[in-house]
Amino acid sequence: MLIKNDNRKELSIRFLGQIKLEGTLICKTGLHIGGGNDDLKIGGIDKYVIKTSDNKPYIPGSSLKGKMRSLLEKARGKQSNRSGGTEKIFRYEADDINEALQDDFSRLFGATAEVSNKLNFPARLVVHDLYPIDYKLEIKSENTLDRLSAHANPRTNERVAKDSTFKLHLDYNIEIIEGPGKKLCLGNEQKESFEDYLETMIEDINALIEALILVEYSYLGGNGSRGYGQVSFEDLEVTVSTAKQILRSEAGKKTGAIDTLNAVKIKINQDSEEIKKYIAAFYKPEV
Repeated sequence: MLIKNDNRKELSIRFLGQIKLEGTLICKTGLHIGGGNDDLKIGGIDKYVIKTSDNKPYIPGSSLKGKMRSLLEKARGKQSNRSGGTEKIFRYEADDINEALQDDFSRLFGATAEVSNKLNFPARLVVHDLYPIDYKLEIKSENTLDRLSAHANPRTNERVAKDSTFKLHLDYNIEIIEGPGKKLCLGNEQKESFEDYLETMIEDINALIEALILVEYSYLGGNGSRGYGQVSFEDLEVTVSTAKQILRSEAGKKTGAIDTLNAVKIKINQDSEEIKKYIAAFYKPEV
C-alpha cells in the first residue's frame, strides 16, 4: 500500500519492539573528537577532546551515526540532493516516504521531504553516546610547514590513546505503518505482507552491520588522514525485545529508575479515586 497525503489520517505507526546491538569500540590508534577550548595558553593544548561533565572523554552518538551514514551513502552511490545547512555540505535524502520505505539506507537514517506535499520518514536507528570503559589521554604534537619558507607552525592535540575502549549501544526500532484494514505500508503496492516486512527488517540490520564494517576500514573523528581514529567493534551482542517485553521487562526492573517508575505507577493506580476527587474539587461550580 502506498502512502499519500490524502490518506495520512487513515495511517498509524505500530511499535512492535526493538533490536539492541551492544558491544565494545576499541581505539586502534589515537582518537580525537574535538570539544572546543575554554581558554588558550601559550605552550598549552590547542585542541581538547570532548568530555562529559565529570571530565571523561566520550564519543557522541551523532559522530558515529554521521560517519556510518556518510560511508554507507558513498558505498551505495547515493547522489547528494540536499543541503546540509551550509553551501559546503550536501547529503542524500529520499524525497518521498514511499521511496524511503523501499530503501534500507533511508529506513535506518530517516528522510526529510523537500516539498510540503510529501511526508517525512523518521529514522529507525538510534545511536547512543559511547561512554568509556577504560581509557587514557595523550598529547600529540604536530607541525605544519610553510611550503616556501619551511617555517614550522606547531600544534598540540589531546587524543584518546590507543587501546582505550568505549561501550557501543545501538537500537533499531521495529515499527510498521498500517493503513485501513491493517494493511502494511511498505512503499510498494506489490509488497504488503508481514513476511515482506520481515525481509526489509533483515535488510536493515545487514545494512547496519555494513556501516560498522565501513567505519572499521575508515576512521572516526578528526585528522583521519594523519592516522587518527582507527577503531574496531568487538564482543557484539544482539537482543530482540517485543514491546510487551520492554514494558514488563524483568531485566529492566533490576534498575532503580524502572523500580521507581513502577512504584509510582502502582501508587497512582491505588490512589486513583482520591486523585479524581482532588482534581474534581477545583472544578465545582460556584454557588
